Amino acid sequence: MKVLLVDDEQLAIDVLEILLGKLEGIEIVGKYTDPQIAFQELGKVEVDALFLDMEMGGIHGLQFAEKLMTSFPCIDVVFVTAYPQFAMEAFEVNAIDYLLKPVNIERLTKAVSKIRERKKLYEGMKQKLEVEECPLFIRSMGAFHLLDSSLNEVKWRTKKSKELFAYLWHHRGDAIHRARIIEDLWPGLPDDRAATLLHTTVYQVRKKIKEMGINNPIKLMNEQYMLNVDVPSDYGLLKEILQSTQKTEKNIEKIMGLYQGHYVEEEDYHWALHEQSTLKRFLLNYFEEYISSEKKNKDSFYMIEHCLDKMIELEPYSENYIILLLRHYGETHNKQRMVAYFQVFKKMWIDELGLDLPQEIVTLYNEYIILDW
Repeated sequence: MKVLLVDDEQLAIDVLEILLGKLEGIEIVGKYTDPQIAFQELGKVEVDALFLDMEMGGIHGLQFAEKLMTSFPCIDVVFVTAYPQFAMEAFEVNAIDYLLKPVNIERLTKAVSKIRERKKLYEGMKQKLEVEECPLFIRSMGAFHLLDSSLNEVKWRTKKSKELFAYLWHHRGDAIHRARIIEDLWPGLPDDRAATLLHTTVYQVRKKIKEMGINNPIKLMNEQYMLNVDVPSDYGLLKEILQSTQKTEKNIEKIMGLYQGHYVEEEDYHWALHEQSTLKRFLLNYFEEYISSEKKNKDSFYMIEHCLDKMIELEPYSENYIILLLRHYGETHNKQRMVAYFQVFKKMWIDELGLDLPQEIVTLYNEYIILDW
């Protein structure tokens, strides 16, 4: 695995390099104290993961990660920082992990394991494409991307042609009447203008998919349109896991790798909102059941923390999830992270809601803090 280190303190880079050197299969392909130079070099070397400081001169780590998501979406980010208050924001830019300094080898090992699991997941997707009859793959968690057999993004002529394909795929297996498509994709337009746009856009989608080697990709019958190709997707892989009765650590790692954002949330497709909400609830229920069954298993403590981090990322103001996380840190005697996260939650509630933390959370925190750790 090829990694790149970015921190404005050379000593921090040196320490991290020593720790990574204790792990097998790690190749450090770059070390930079200047984040701007690091970003310029990313296009010149093969990088699987980037270990990134948060507070750096010139650009904040969160801004760096946002740029990375746009230009190099396949590079995983692990934040390594002394500042716990940015934990929530870190996961919003799809960081795979968030390590607090001083980093210990156990936490670093787990972060590297996450990267390897996600890398294995993407390699599996590529292998799946090579044996599937359909030479396409859809990534729909976060943004919507149609990928070819080399996992390169397919470029659309217009935003509407992309949306129409996404819409028909979203309703896969169902024939959708032209009136409903027009209502969802071209609301408010005169009927004749909307009908012309629909016909033009259907033609563009058909033409693009045919270029991928698929004939007759859209069926039209009785003024109803249906996608005539079964395109595998991250959504499909995710739903298969979430519907499984097996609540395992391996499945959770796969879920974390697949759930790179809410279902097509970056596209702002209003017709997808119900599925976004449904899928998120499936995910939260899955994690809740895993935590309930594994909370007394010491071997599962790290994965429980990982689940709780994700749950709070998705529902940042859930009192129940905050209580579960603080109680987890209390039961596992992790005072440093309990204090750090309590301060994060306290600041977030004051700054964003104008409210103090609920008394139940404060009381629980105080009960643990006075204990002899």
